[in-house]
Amino acid sequence: MNILICDDSAIARKMLSKHIMLTSEVTLHYAEDGAQGLAILKEHSIDVLFLDLTMPVLDGFEVLEQFPTNSKSTQIIVISGDIQKKAKQRCYELGAHEFLEKPFRPEEITKLLYRYRISPSSKVAIHNHNRSLSISEVIANIREISNVALGTSAALISEQFDRFIDMPLPNVASLHHSELQMTLQDIVNNSEYRAISQRFVGNGINGEALVCLHGNELPELLSVDNGEEQITTNEAILDISNLLVSSFLSSFNKQLDINISLRQPIVLETEQLKVALKHTPSLIKEYESDIFTIEFVYSAETIDLKCDVIFLMDNDSLTAIKSILESVL
Repeated sequence: MNILICDDSAIARKMLSKHIMLTSEVTLHYAEDGAQGLAILKEHSIDVLFLDLTMPVLDGFEVLEQFPTNSKSTQIIVISGDIQKKAKQRCYELGAHEFLEKPFRPEEITKLLYRYRISPSSKVAIHNHNRSLSISEVIANIREISNVALGTSAALISEQFDRFIDMPLPNVASLHHSELQMTLQDIVNNSEYRAISQRFVGNGINGEALVCLHGNELPELLSVDNGEEQITTNEAILDISNLLVSSFLSSFNKQLDINISLRQPIVLETEQLKVALKHTPSLIKEYESDIFTIEFVYSAETIDLKCDVIFLMDNDSLTAIKSILESVL
């Protein structure tokens, strides 16, 4: 049996492959993006494909759309953090046979493997708690956790606006404080941008979420006719921002089994930002060295609206996350 695991996350590929018993009759193939996946599908007779949706080069939807004619007998199992109803429906319409949500439970994958006559491994339960992780491993784990959290968040936003949300790939990296200052300057320079800041804290993690909303349809989305436009517009902006941040953090918390609490969001008015940039704003002053960031951009089909989201944390927070990961992995 030829099995292909197509997922850009090395952690996800490893986690899934650990559930499969390797025998002389089973050959595992791996692809890090949709383009590699299609190449393998053309070269080999793949019996079962495990397919992620959010990948670089070509995503899972594009793989399904460009599926090779010689692979029509391949059983396609989508395993993704993109859990939007519209995403699932699109997968089935494009030929997927199963859809399993990330993060999956061991018993879920075991039942699924039995359905497709794949022998599950008996060694999955072995864990190595308190193993020291390298920084690259910490970043990789945070990226995968963020992918799942983005899927949960996108599903809520999709229901809110009744639109399919294009799942972004999170950028997890260090950001120099001067780059953050440039980001704030961009907001000042673009009068149509609306920015919101929201603090979060818990389990040794301390940071701030910066949300920037922009797009030609933003004014229409926020328009009101009750004579209190500024107040109501700010309330709508705060509601959207809070939904983006809280839904992401809720999944982040659940996956790490921790509790990070959110403060009230505030709208960063342009005039306030102009003054703040001249006097070293607290948003920048707190991060005198490089800033650990999780950054992504939400966009929706059929609506010109983008939501840029950056989670900013100091190095102590990264150390705290590293410690949490080492205790749960």
